[in-house]
Amino acid sequence: MRPSRLWYWVGALFPANLLVSILLLSDNPDASPGLIVGGILTPILTFMVSTITCLIVLLIRSSRLSRQRAERAQRERAATMGVPMGAPVGAPAFHPAYGPPPRVEIPAKDIRPRRRWMVVGALALPLGIVLGATAFGTGFSHHQPPEHVSQVVRGSGTTTFEVTEEQTGSLGLFSNAQSDEEYRFSCALDGAGTPRFTEKVVGFSHEEWRLVHSATFNTPGRYILTCDGPPDLEYVIADTDAAVAYDNRMLAGVGVMMLSGFTGFVVSLVLLITVGVKRGEHRRRLVREYQARAQATHQAPSQHRPV
Repeated sequence: MRPSRLWYWVGALFPANLLVSILLLSDNPDASPGLIVGGILTPILTFMVSTITCLIVLLIRSSRLSRQRAERAQRERAATMGVPMGAPVGAPAFHPAYGPPPRVEIPAKDIRPRRRWMVVGALALPLGIVLGATAFGTGFSHHQPPEHVSQVVRGSGTTTFEVTEEQTGSLGLFSNAQSDEEYRFSCALDGAGTPRFTEKVVGFSHEEWRLVHSATFNTPGRYILTCDGPPDLEYVIADTDAAVAYDNRMLAGVGVMMLSGFTGFVVSLVLLITVGVKRGEHRRRLVREYQARAQATHQAPSQHRPV
């Protein structure tokens, strides 16, 4: 029977993908935002695709199995009933007294709703995924660089910079060092109000610059940045508003992608089930109408036969 039961193995994609995502993200605090988002969204999308595929296979196989069982029951009933004594010669084989009705093949083009609606249902999920991925990618394309507040310090050195009232809560230390190279340098702040470095608000990087720490300034004024490290590393105090905006866009993109994918999943599921059920009902109605017309056509001459 087609489709084969092997198609049910598509459902195994979800646990396999979930396991891969867990292995990639576990014990990996330096994972890039793209890897994190992919590790979260891929299992969700895989679950939707595998569910739709298994549902389509189940509907098709169930419909064909039901048809085969009905035809087999008719053949068995005909074999046990036989043709009764005294049956007129030339009696139609589909008459209820002489056997089951013949198998009726209804052209697919006559069944409503048309098959194109099943295609629309199957395409709703990938279309939703594509639209969500487009919105997600658009958020990444608007990637603004951080605005520098201080001069760049290369290797070991000191620089003085001004902090305004608006910048007191939105500055951070950026460096071209990788996450596994933070042990190679140390930086400190000096100025009024005990400025200090704190945990970074979000993970962010732009070209060679990566946000290392957030900087806390209690009051506006003049401050000093002192860093000690190898000559190939650079450091700068810059605005973190771009990092926060980037993080917000990424979260919004993830939300839009999940909503779009879920909407496509629901639309696809509803269309496939509704079209499948309605096509089955319409086909059975056409079969009954055809058999009724055929029976009436063959019985009409016998009603005028002379006694």
